[in-house]
Amino acid sequence: MDYHLLVCDDDRTQAKNIATLLKMSLIILEEQDIHPTIDLIATDAESVLDYLEFNSDLNNIIAFLDIQLDENSSSKGGLDLAQKIKTLNEKAQIIFITTHEELAFLTFQRRINPLDYITKTTNQRDLQRRLTETLELAIRKLNEFNYIKKNTFSYKVGTRIINVNFSNILYISTTKFPHKLKIVTSNGQGEFSGDIKTIEQNYSMFFKASQSSLINLQNVETINTKKRLIKFSNNDYLKYSRSRAKELNNLYKSSQ
Repeated sequence: MDYHLLVCDDDRTQAKNIATLLKMSLIILEEQDIHPTIDLIATDAESVLDYLEFNSDLNNIIAFLDIQLDENSSSKGGLDLAQKIKTLNEKAQIIFITTHEELAFLTFQRRINPLDYITKTTNQRDLQRRLTETLELAIRKLNEFNYIKKNTFSYKVGTRIINVNFSNILYISTTKFPHKLKIVTSNGQGEFSGDIKTIEQNYSMFFKASQSSLINLQNVETINTKKRLIKFSNNDYLKYSRSRAKELNNLYKSSQ
């Protein structure tokens, strides 16, 4: 898995020093078969934002930022930069590195939720140790986030985001109402706005049994090949299309 490190400090010497220390941290992590890369060393917020917008498909971003960047920057400093990074990539890990301890409380006021707040020190050994520990923590956080996302299906009802563990989902099917889907789980069922095609594209863990349904093979109890019926653990039945029969049977057998 790739991890992308970004460093931003308006003092070029400080930015290079942080990058040098991080390179030493990377050597330590290589022994654990973890291979992050330092993608960008910047001295202004605009360079970071331009890089992220140009590389919009990047995942696993870890940003080391000075909390007080050049006041002439249109992004108004490290706090605004952190918020914009989070807007572009919600799971990005933010670490502030600064001499301004008194500004730490602002990160709570702005609800940025940084992973760490590291005070710059002349003791390079202490700073090196702290950077390594924080980098390891950031990687663990990203791994946890990726695991949860991989094993969770999320849908929206009104203003609420509902997260369901994939193992609890039986199937998702269309309803008689356009763009309205039904989700059936081991705990019950619900409805939400969406379409089968989009979910199929975004969640590869589902199997498309027909144009109107996506199923979780883990919760299929039996398959009636003559009637082309799928029976689920809650005794619900769904018809599957003839064109999907061969692949469905093969996948079902391999999952048993």
